[in-house]
Amino acid sequence: MVLLNWKSCITAVTLTAISLTASKSALAVSLYSVTDLGSLTGEAYSYGTGINDSGEVAINSLARSFFYSNGSLKTISPLLGDNQLAVTGINNLGQVVGNSVNSNNFTGNNPFLYSNDLTQPLPIQNAIPYAINDRTQIVGGAGELGPFLYSDGTATSIGTSGTVAYSLNNLGQVVGILNSGTAFLYENGQTTDLGTLLGDGYSQANDINDSGQVVGISGLTGVDDGRAFLYSSSTGLQDLGRLRPTDLFSFAGGINNLGQVVGFSGTNNNFFAPDGNGLRAFLYSDNTLYDLNDLIAPGSDAGFTLTAASAINNNGQIAGRGAVNGELRAFLLTPVSSVSVAEPTSGVPILSFGIVVTLFAALKRKRHFSSAAIQ
Repeated sequence: MVLLNWKSCITAVTLTAISLTASKSALAVSLYSVTDLGSLTGEAYSYGTGINDSGEVAINSLARSFFYSNGSLKTISPLLGDNQLAVTGINNLGQVVGNSVNSNNFTGNNPFLYSNDLTQPLPIQNAIPYAINDRTQIVGGAGELGPFLYSDGTATSIGTSGTVAYSLNNLGQVVGILNSGTAFLYENGQTTDLGTLLGDGYSQANDINDSGQVVGISGLTGVDDGRAFLYSSSTGLQDLGRLRPTDLFSFAGGINNLGQVVGFSGTNNNFFAPDGNGLRAFLYSDNTLYDLNDLIAPGSDAGFTLTAASAINNNGQIAGRGAVNGELRAFLLTPVSSVSVAEPTSGVPILSFGIVVTLFAALKRKRHFSSAAIQ
């Protein structure tokens, strides 16, 4: 497909971490039921990219994109003249953003807003929108504008070419990756370089909540060797660690207003592997990193191996992707109960603190606006 998924373009590094000694106390966390959204699409390949507070989910497959709401699925149509599309973000109004292309005659990425069952073009040339807030403000990256903020019918550049904006909150704070290869926070017309964890040369910010907490990844060269981070103005970058000592990377993709973080950790750099090998979805909550596969309510797993969590809403529902019988399928997790579970005792670093560094390695996104692929 002639589109792009930023989550498939990443790299990282082994860090010096300050491990927290896991206590023997128990924490109360939710158990989840699993809804197999992929089975509704009728296709063998799908994944959830975003979720709002009503539990509505934006879904991609190889051929089509979908809007899930209250047990039903609607197909999102490409823009007129195009034959393929991918969705990237959703807000609490049920509005979805993405981009549309003609794979037979690719002339650029055509950004759109899906609202009230209609797919409407955005007035931005060769651009990919990544997120939309509840004020219908949209951010992304464009060939000429670079990182953009679209608001009230006008798209404004908020940085230099090669920089990409990946998310924003309802206060209009924007995060993403600079063309120099480090994560940034943009607010009130000012851009702050968030740097990297200690010893790293690369970072990117993937999401921000309404408290200004930011999640992303920091690595030596990119995502394949990186660690998930959580940033706030009071703590700076915090290393969230990896699920297992043998994991080569972890990736934080979403955060809600409660400070709960979701993502994935593993050894397989094919982040969309349909066999489920080497990848596990995680939840970070109350200073603890959990394998979401360990938090599924008995009898509710639907045969899934949960490989990646993309987004979490303010009710604790989670959207992502998982492996079922050799197929990659979108899922929705819904909290059903709270139980006490022992804290992890593996000795894996759960939290450490990094120092801001401004050096960056290979920005793979510089090719985004030619013919990147979403998968």
